Amino acid sequence: MSNKTLRIIHREDLPVGGFAGIVETHMAKSPLVWNEAAQRQDISHGLGDFIYLASGHFKPNDGAPIHPHNDVDIVSVILNGAVGHKGTLGDGTVIEGPGVQVQRAGTGMQHAEFNMNDTDSEIIQIWFLPPAIGLKPEYQNFTLKDGELTTVLGGQDDQTFHSNMTVQVGFISKGYTVSADQPFVAMITRGSALANDTPVKAGDLIEGEVLELYSDEDFGLVLIQGSKQFQQSI
Repeated sequence: MSNKTLRIIHREDLPVGGFAGIVETHMAKSPLVWNEAAQRQDISHGLGDFIYLASGHFKPNDGAPIHPHNDVDIVSVILNGAVGHKGTLGDGTVIEGPGVQVQRAGTGMQHAEFNMNDTDSEIIQIWFLPPAIGLKPEYQNFTLKDGELTTVLGGQDDQTFHSNMTVQVGFISKGYTVSADQPFVAMITRGSALANDTPVKAGDLIEGEVLELYSDEDFGLVLIQGSKQFQQSI
């Protein structure tokens, strides 16, 4: 098997679920955390400390009531609309799409998430095991810009929370190539592209050993890799 071989998971092929005011499709669950996930061959089983990914939306003026987390890093990608947060890390935070909030639950926090608009707000939520247990709870917000990837977790600088994984989120201009030369998981969030010469589109999750991702149109991307060998990808 070539190291350029990809596994592509199509969101529309998976069951839709959710809770409260959130509609979501589970696309990645690690058997390290959910034993039953080992029996599911239709989803990704994660990569290293990357343990969970769900793609979906908040219903208009609805969301998730206050609930707890601990010892998990949560990356919430808001693709459009505006999502508010309140809880033990502070009230009144609003993430305008396209934007990202990274929450380090650490020793424990509680929060609620809610759509502030009269239309659906698309979201991708991704969970990671933290590099250590018992860390201080805190959060960071990021604004996404067209034409670039923003590193929101891990990486090689001190602008993000330290992690064994690196997460980049953003929008790539047509004609540019994104590459990864180590095991990765990626999700197309907008538009379409060629991944190792295989067509992929919004809602597709891709995993493999190496990646060359190109398009003749603008496209959106979430790219997850290990931090140890991480290099800028564009």
